[in-house]
Amino acid sequence: MAGVNSIDAVKRKIKVLQQQADEAEERAQVLQRQVEEEKTCREQAEAEVASLNRRIQLVEEELDRAQERLATALQKLEEAEKAADESER
Repeated sequence: MAGVNSIDAVKRKIKVLQQQADEAEERAQVLQRQVEEEKTCREQAEAEVASLNRRIQLVEEELDRAQERLATALQKLEEAEKAADESER
């Protein structure tokens, strides 16, 4: 009888270990899916940051051009004011 009991105990232990292995495999699959989702989210965020950085660069370049046009316009206005003052004299 002792041999039968020990065989039954081993069978129960094997069953418990198999259940634990199955549960661990399920958890591993869930975690792997979460890792993939996080990776996708990170890649999307990185792409958005790159896009925003490019937009910032373009806006800064446009600002530089606008400032140059403003400086040119102010210089022309000053020259026109001087010419108007001289023609009034």
